[in-house]
Amino acid sequence: MYPEICRIGPLILHSYGVLIALGVFASLTWMTQVAKQTGFPPADKVFDLVFVVVLAGFVGSRAFYVIQEWSWYREHPIEIFQIWKGGLVYYGGMLLAFLGFFFYVRFSSLSFFASADFMMPFIALTHAFGRVGCFLNGCCFGKGNLPIQLYEAFFNLGLSAFLIHLYGRRRFTGQVTAAYLLLYPTGRFFLEYFRGDQVPWLFSLTLHQVLSVAFILTGILLYGVCRHRR
Repeated sequence: MYPEICRIGPLILHSYGVLIALGVFASLTWMTQVAKQTGFPPADKVFDLVFVVVLAGFVGSRAFYVIQEWSWYREHPIEIFQIWKGGLVYYGGMLLAFLGFFFYVRFSSLSFFASADFMMPFIALTHAFGRVGCFLNGCCFGKGNLPIQLYEAFFNLGLSAFLIHLYGRRRFTGQVTAAYLLLYPTGRFFLEYFRGDQVPWLFSLTLHQVLSVAFILTGILLYGVCRHRR
């Protein structure tokens, strides 16, 4: 593993942090282009939207991880803030990012589902970069020598490509969001069986598998509601 890219004096470039930053930069660049082409959302709101979602997502994903590993962080509280070393839980970030997103679009007079459809392909893209960062950092490892982080990275990359394709051809607002909530949790559910850092939590399922089932059901419900509203 390569948790550090290089050291320049006291400055350390951590591979995990660098990959996350690259993912956000790539997504922001692509989102800006799509916004200019489609006219939604207004180009001047793209950066603010990304900033709110990324900040809330980081806080949520870190908080969820710290709660899971509280026995360690209780004895090493300073490490709670060392996010460049890894230790982010995606579903925790997803939940808090949703809240940040909800309040932002509400006070910005943007359509919630239209904005969510716009965001979803790029969330998957940023997640793909993050999983490569996990691989280099050595966290979220697979059983044996299985590079499960890279498997999920490729899965998210393919998911991002599919969602951006669907975005330009969606039949109703909310379709891309519902597709993400159906597809990502399904992939994550099965990939969990190959993770080496997870333990059964309920009915032989890990916590993330249980959350995946909840998100899949939410996706099914959302698809039906949004299609009916069309």
